[in-house]
Amino acid sequence: MIELLVVIAIIAILAAMLLPALAKAKSRAQAIQCVNNVKQLQMGWVMYAPDNNDFVMTNSPLGAGNTWVGGAQESWAAVDGNTNAHYYQTNLMAGYMSGQLGVYRCPADNIDSANGQRIRTYSMQSRVGSTLSFGDEVYSKFYLKLSDITFNPGPSDLIVFIEENMYSMNDGWLEVDCDFNATPGTYAGQAKFPDLPGSYHKWSTGVSFADGHAEIHKWVTAALQKPVVFGVGYPQPVVTAGNPTGPTATDWYWFTSHCAAHR
Repeated sequence: MIELLVVIAIIAILAAMLLPALAKAKSRAQAIQCVNNVKQLQMGWVMYAPDNNDFVMTNSPLGAGNTWVGGAQESWAAVDGNTNAHYYQTNLMAGYMSGQLGVYRCPADNIDSANGQRIRTYSMQSRVGSTLSFGDEVYSKFYLKLSDITFNPGPSDLIVFIEENMYSMNDGWLEVDCDFNATPGTYAGQAKFPDLPGSYHKWSTGVSFADGHAEIHKWVTAALQKPVVFGVGYPQPVVTAGNPTGPTATDWYWFTSHCAAHR
């Protein structure tokens, strides 16, 4: 009996040592798959433009028209767009994904809606493929063609796809705060996140860029690191008014500067 108890104790100790390593390996594998997914979406986006006179895929709030998500609307509630594959088999991206649905969802996104697992985790940032905005963004550049992507940010720095937090997930359009002043490098109003980027990888997110590469980016702001909670109202984190400074503005500056240029 004593020998059996010793063996059980040793097994328990080994399990305690191995479980954190296994959890870390699983998290790493999910991050790798997420990068692969968002890179596939990005390559589809890149290939679309030469087939369409240099125009990039349409992106729109509320899924108006035929867009890269085909008009699918997602929500915490039991809405059709959460689980209806038809949107993703007929959207602008479909011909470049060979009918795959798995590429639209991060494997670490295990937060179900009221009618099951959502198909999509990723959204396209609002300055790409659209000329619509909900703020005073007259000095912020839009990107409707590949040739519009020049510098500050250039193709290797311009964000196209990114995970979106389920607090703000609805259409395939992630709104970006780009309230530039007339003077480059300065901003008007409050610095905020109208829509929340995701953080499904231990305070990090999968993101892709216009040149075709993808990566995992780590957030440092607490409001972005906080995981979603089902049913809790959507918070709109405000960094500060005017021209933000200090560590709390790090993520806002990085994100904004990688989404649009001053024009």
